Amino acid sequence: MWFFKNLDIYEGISEEILCQIATNAYDEDYRRGTQIYTPFEPAQNIYVIRRGEMILYHSKDGKRAIFDTLGPGSVFGIFDPHQEKPTHYAETTKGSMLCVTPLNEFMKIIHHHPEMMLNLMQKMAHRIQDYERKILSNVENASERVLIELERLKKKRSQSLMGKLIPLPLQITHEKLAEHTNLNRVTVTRCLKKLKAEGWININQKGVIELNKKGAI
Repeated sequence: MWFFKNLDIYEGISEEILCQIATNAYDEDYRRGTQIYTPFEPAQNIYVIRRGEMILYHSKDGKRAIFDTLGPGSVFGIFDPHQEKPTHYAETTKGSMLCVTPLNEFMKIIHHHPEMMLNLMQKMAHRIQDYERKILSNVENASERVLIELERLKKKRSQSLMGKLIPLPLQITHEKLAEHTNLNRVTVTRCLKKLKAEGWININQKGVIELNKKGAI
C-alpha cells in the first residue's frame, strides 16, 4: 500500500480503491540481464519498478540502441489492448522487483477511475519530451551527444518515487554509453577523455562520472 500511495499515477485515488488495485497485482523478482519482454512474444502486462533498473531498447544485427533507462516508480509495458507484441525489448540492468498488473485489469481500473488516465497521460507526456530531446541530440557532434546523454541519465537516475531529486552516482560502462548514444565504444572513450580534459566531467577510480557545473545542460 505504501508503494501504491507514493506512485504519481495513483495520485488522488482513495486508499479503498488502492486496496482493490493491489489485489490484482503481484510482485516478481528478476535477476540482472533478464528480458521482461521481447518483440517476438505476446506481452499483456503493465509493470511498475519497485526496485532496480530497466532499459528499453531496439536491436538489429546484434547491435542494441537503448532509448530509455527506467528506475523505481517508473511504469512501462504495452498500454494498447489491441497490440499483441511489443515493438522493443525490456531488460533489467540489475536485480529488480517489479509490480505486475495484467493489462485487462489495468484498463478496468482506468475505466472506473478516469483521473488515473490524466496522471498517466502527464507521465507519458514527460517521457515523450525526454525522447524528443534524445532525438535532437543526434544532430550534435559526438562529444556533445555523449555529454547530453550523461546529463539525461543523471537526471533520470536521480528521481525518487515522490518525484524529488536525490543525488545518486552515475556509473556506466563505455560499452553501455555507446548503446545509449548510438556511437561505437572507441568513439565514446575518446569523447569521455576529451570532455574530462576540457573540464566538463570528472571520472574517479571507480568509474563514477560527475558532471561539472559548466557541463549542466
